Amino acid sequence: MRPEEYVAILWRRWWVLVLAMLAAAAVAFGYSRFQPPTYQVSVRIIAQAQPPDYWLDLYAKNQLGVFQDMIRNGDFVRQALQRAGLSVDPGYALSTLALARDQNSNTVQLVVTDTDPQRAAAIANAVADAFVAQMQNQMQQVLAQFRDPQTGKPPGTLLVSKLDTATPPSIPTGPRVKLNTAAGGVLGLALGVLLAFALEYIDDTLYTEADVQRALGLDSIARLNGVRRGRREEYRMASSALVVVTQPRSAEAEAYRALALSLRFRGRQQPVRRLLLVSPGDSSATAVVAANVGLARALAGERVVLIDTDLRGGHLHHLFDLPPTPGLAEWLKCRDQREPAPHATSYERLAVLPAGQLGEGTSPADLLAAAPLDHLMTTLESQADALILTAAPLPTYGDALALASLVDGALLLVEGGRTRRTAAQEAKAALERAGATVLGVVFTRR
Repeated sequence: MRPEEYVAILWRRWWVLVLAMLAAAAVAFGYSRFQPPTYQVSVRIIAQAQPPDYWLDLYAKNQLGVFQDMIRNGDFVRQALQRAGLSVDPGYALSTLALARDQNSNTVQLVVTDTDPQRAAAIANAVADAFVAQMQNQMQQVLAQFRDPQTGKPPGTLLVSKLDTATPPSIPTGPRVKLNTAAGGVLGLALGVLLAFALEYIDDTLYTEADVQRALGLDSIARLNGVRRGRREEYRMASSALVVVTQPRSAEAEAYRALALSLRFRGRQQPVRRLLLVSPGDSSATAVVAANVGLARALAGERVVLIDTDLRGGHLHHLFDLPPTPGLAEWLKCRDQREPAPHATSYERLAVLPAGQLGEGTSPADLLAAAPLDHLMTTLESQADALILTAAPLPTYGDALALASLVDGALLLVEGGRTRRTAAQEAKAALERAGATVLGVVFTRR
């Protein structure tokens, strides 16, 4: 995937990012807001050689490193608290202690964080005093073993002392509500990005033409915006659907004309006289596309017949304000009659054969499979330059498969943001198995 496709995924699912960021920030704010205030005190301890000596300084630094282990020792902390006369639980005191140390320095900093400023200062002083006393005594014992053979005196002394005495602070250091809220928002945004990509992975909806190309391996030969679909009352308003004649200078009308022109020839300059339009979704959008393509070809001088083979609920007659009968269904039920005559429309060179009305208990797929449709289309071709057929949704219904081998090519209508990838893949595979040449995809977006 190209970088812009990743951006498109995040842009499409921006609400996931916003919700995740707001939710995480709200949780961080709520947690921080209701935490008790905490106070922090520190005591610095220094160990230095008197007089200055490199080896004694190095020994002092190593001994200061022992402090890190000592403040994690429960026995040491308990003894330090008892020595200071504090009735604080040693386990709790251990949880408040932390040590900051520079490996190249002769100082360490003992930090105590507690909800009680008085207790924090008392714990810091108690532990620091205990460490100073213990280390001072231990160092003197060690140095006493190394005396100058001439003078009988130690080579020097190590002084361990506190540089600070902790006092109860008046201003709390936490919780940092603003910082925690901002950090929560950033973390939520990161989680939102991961969630957006996870949703994209499990979502099989086709949103863009790039999605169609990856899923179906078909080129999008037309991109149509604003294709109307839905209630039949809308189709009675030609101005809302037949944009080729009602809005001839619009971008949508130009797209239909370009599609009609590209369908006049395919491959080796072979004309597409029989065209099947089918959609994995609602066939009402298919009817709108077929009507506009038919009008574009008729206005370009071709004689066009629109054939509505969606016997489960035809839509073409609504668009042209025609009666639903007689139509294809009536001829299929009584094939001893001569071929049905298409209904003339108010547009020159354009006729419509509606789906008609099929009685209950009759299977459209069985009727279409048993009917001599090739003979019907041959007869209609004598009256027209092009036949454009619409069919019931595939793969929900298999009606279109009876027509697949009888047409010069089929177009798959994909509605961005609505058509499922699996449904489109199944429809394409079914058409190809039935002998249809799938010319490409008409990508629509409302």
